[in-house]
Amino acid sequence: MQKIVRKAALCGATYLTAAALLSSPALAQDATQASGQASGQTSFTSTPETVDDATAENAIIVTGSRLGKTAVAAQPTITLQGSTLADLGYTNIGQALTESPLFGVPGNSNAGSQGSFGAGQTFVNMYDLGAQRTLTLVNGNRFVSAGSSSIFGAVQGSPVDLGQIAPGLVDHIDTVSVGGAPIYGSDAIAGTVNVVLKKDYQGFSATGSYGLAAKGDAPDYNLSVLMGKNFDEGRGNVTLNLYYDHQKGLPTSARSATDGTSTFFGADPTGTYSYARYTGGKHYSVFTNTGMPILADTYPIINGEPYGSITNASGQALYFNKAGQLTVFNNGTALADGISQAGGDGFAIDDYGNLLANNQRFQGTLLANYEFSDALRFHGEFWLGHSKASNVADQPFYNTYLFADAGDTNGNLILSTSNPYLSAADQATIKANLAAAGLPTDQFYLARANTDLSTGAFTTTTTLVRGVGGFDGDFHVGSHNFTWEATLNYGRISSNTKTREIVTQNYNNALDAVLDSSGNIVCNPGYTSASIPTLNSTCAPLDIFGNGNASQAALDYITALAKTHQVNTQLDIVADVKGDILTLPAGKVQFVLGYEHRRESQDFNPGDFYRGELQSDGTYLQYGNSVPMTAVSGAYHTDEGFGEITIPLISHDMNAPLIRAADFHGAARYTDNNLTGGSWSYTAGGTLETVAGLTLRGNYTQSFRSPSVTELFAPTGSVYETANDPCDFRYIDSGPNPSVRAANCAAAGLSPDFQSNIVDYTAKGTSSGNTGLRNELAKSWTAGVAFAPSYVPGLSITADYVSINISNEISQPGMTSLMNACYDSTDYPNSSACSTFTRDSDGQVVDFQDNYLNIAIEKFRAVQAAANYTLPLSDIGLPDKAGALKLGVTWLHTTKHYYKVGLDDNTQVKGGYTDPVDSVQGNIDWGTKRFDWLWQVTYYGPSKIDPNAGEGTYEYPRMSPYWMINTSVGVKVTDNFKIRMIVDNVFNLGVPSPYTTTSANKYFDAIMGRYFRLNASVDF
Repeated sequence: MQKIVRKAALCGATYLTAAALLSSPALAQDATQASGQASGQTSFTSTPETVDDATAENAIIVTGSRLGKTAVAAQPTITLQGSTLADLGYTNIGQALTESPLFGVPGNSNAGSQGSFGAGQTFVNMYDLGAQRTLTLVNGNRFVSAGSSSIFGAVQGSPVDLGQIAPGLVDHIDTVSVGGAPIYGSDAIAGTVNVVLKKDYQGFSATGSYGLAAKGDAPDYNLSVLMGKNFDEGRGNVTLNLYYDHQKGLPTSARSATDGTSTFFGADPTGTYSYARYTGGKHYSVFTNTGMPILADTYPIINGEPYGSITNASGQALYFNKAGQLTVFNNGTALADGISQAGGDGFAIDDYGNLLANNQRFQGTLLANYEFSDALRFHGEFWLGHSKASNVADQPFYNTYLFADAGDTNGNLILSTSNPYLSAADQATIKANLAAAGLPTDQFYLARANTDLSTGAFTTTTTLVRGVGGFDGDFHVGSHNFTWEATLNYGRISSNTKTREIVTQNYNNALDAVLDSSGNIVCNPGYTSASIPTLNSTCAPLDIFGNGNASQAALDYITALAKTHQVNTQLDIVADVKGDILTLPAGKVQFVLGYEHRRESQDFNPGDFYRGELQSDGTYLQYGNSVPMTAVSGAYHTDEGFGEITIPLISHDMNAPLIRAADFHGAARYTDNNLTGGSWSYTAGGTLETVAGLTLRGNYTQSFRSPSVTELFAPTGSVYETANDPCDFRYIDSGPNPSVRAANCAAAGLSPDFQSNIVDYTAKGTSSGNTGLRNELAKSWTAGVAFAPSYVPGLSITADYVSINISNEISQPGMTSLMNACYDSTDYPNSSACSTFTRDSDGQVVDFQDNYLNIAIEKFRAVQAAANYTLPLSDIGLPDKAGALKLGVTWLHTTKHYYKVGLDDNTQVKGGYTDPVDSVQGNIDWGTKRFDWLWQVTYYGPSKIDPNAGEGTYEYPRMSPYWMINTSVGVKVTDNFKIRMIVDNVFNLGVPSPYTTTSANKYFDAIMGRYFRLNASVDF
């Protein structure tokens, strides 16, 4: 399902959609050490280095615990070093996380189609459970969300835009599986990402880079300045980071894997497969972006043959070429849906998408801390960010019988045969066709994709202001040591989205072109312009024939600027006290008790254009292509109490038989949400070291996610969706039980060869929020082992099993899931899903309700493993100057991932081409004092085009394994100057066979091709 703002939209080449992904993979590593230790920081830097004071200080920030260095490592923890970000040239830390095996396609990113009203924002998505179920922190504190509260936004939740955080400021990034909810509260169902910043930085560093694709496009340049100063004999520090990045975008037409000539699956006219592999690209034969003249209000071509089209003397269909002259239309290979073709002169839909967004980002971050005394310390942060991003292309404004009747918005155009922009020869041809059909010769119809009038592109400008301030200190009660901390965190993000939109009334005025008494082409007098202002208030005639022939005056007259405004705020106050409460034979029992008050608000204003024109009955009428949108605003607050405890059970010096060390860790939190009531979250787990270096670990966690402002408060509004209709001939043999599906579709009066319009283009329905929503609930557990043998220094191996069960999942299911739940039900037609849509007498979906409901369950099972090994080459007899080899690999093997809407729907996620069963990332880095060379490999195992498709649906149902290889070479020219060359996709590997996906999300490097980046840095 693809939810879209625009009324007129069509499926692309693969009939599959997903979110976005960007650039080169980075190695994330499990740095969890043995029992009783904090998560370590293993770095794939260019040379072996000692841990400096800043790193030692940052080590006390342990994600998944407020107990600092004493926290047990009962939960799988992956750490990505800031030095790795630099070595691999990442300009966006969300991009780096997305390419870790633990993360699925993001809720939004710079690559691929952009979420409405949020171009360029990057929302990571752990385990592909949804970006709204991944909690993101900075230095252990929450960060204000950039997500839109509109129902058309990319994610209905509170995801953090990681593009707001400068890579050069990052010390390391921890990712903890499942166990963060009792420590941090709502949203940590999949896991918690904590970005730990550099602290107590002393000195000056400036880094600049320039990147360019081998094809000579997609340039990117950036500059990062980091400066810090200790003062008052080291008791205080101020650190400032300034970061600027400018990325130039690309449309899908810029690459052969995604353009309108790419290989794709189409509806096979032979009937052998529901989808067969075709070359030539998916083109719609029922319109072009230059215009196809039609005799009546219908399709010009059906099944590859002239239907209502204007033809030449030989009966060949005609269309306007780019210059606006009638010429013969090439049908290409007609497909079974009747309206599309492989190749030919039809509309090449895949030429009009976004591959990479234009993006300009500026971030400034000021960090400060000061120690007044051992009993009182201050820490503070101030953030200021500004970004401007735009998708470079999207689907245009359509005029076609697919979407509406002639004369209505998006319907075929009704034009005069005397239109002065028509040549005399073309006028004669059109009139002759009309006369031969026995029709009046004064008007004809035109089908068109208006790519030259409305590109579908939009620009989002985002401003971030955030401040964090707090105090902490130590005190003693007898022999017990305690630390207290209180922090106030306030953030505000405002975003404005602007785009040019066609105003239907003015558009029709401009199309009605005539000659005045002097022979000039003008608008037909007597017109009335729309009430909303356009860029030109005076009507100018519009030349609609061909492409790019319209005057600027006409374009300005038919175009209005549509502007939306989003404001999100967050206030978070946290106070806690921690320390030791008693001493056991194995050590001190540590605890935390604390309180948190949090308030979140979101406000979306659609602006005048998208809101529409107020009618006398109180309804709104759309000005153009987009349905009337409503404002969405709301707020909620929570009061939360939490506690955490660590109990050492056995220590090394107790010399216990069989067990060297063991400890227990538990945490609980009660959250009182003023809208959804009270909820408990808790975790319990521990570690057990059986032999030296071998530690068993595990935990059980109950977590939750509270409904967002959008899910709660969105008013009823119109939406348009596409869907894989289970009764369509392409899907009738799929599903968990195809015989049940087929029987239910037959009972609905639909034949086995039924062709559903909603598969190929959008249908209109409604969507709304639900103030009766309850919290999502997740019950999860992990069990694993960490092995770091003393007899193999530098080696660490971890492996964990992760199980997550989500119930009461808040879902706007989409029509595919709702219809699957209906027709796959053994209780058809009594399933509640069957009442969410309506079919007409022909079986076509004409209405639906896709509201937010606690309707779904989701289950995820996987094994995640990591191995890291550092080998000083002097250990094998080489001189010290030979440096060291650092090897690492991270692997995710998914054994189960599916969700259900209703009792009988079972939608598999595991094994799809965006969620392969096996995902591996590894690297080898050779570093000396002055030189290092890093190779990195990413591997996705073989996958399916659609894991839910039945046999015979796809001619080639499986996708080959995917390989991607990147490299990075760094040279330390002097003690203060370094340069580095990075090459993504060194061997220019392409998208794996059968090359059916145009997803920029998972295969960006393969689609982009070889990409070069040169970094230079100075440090003082």
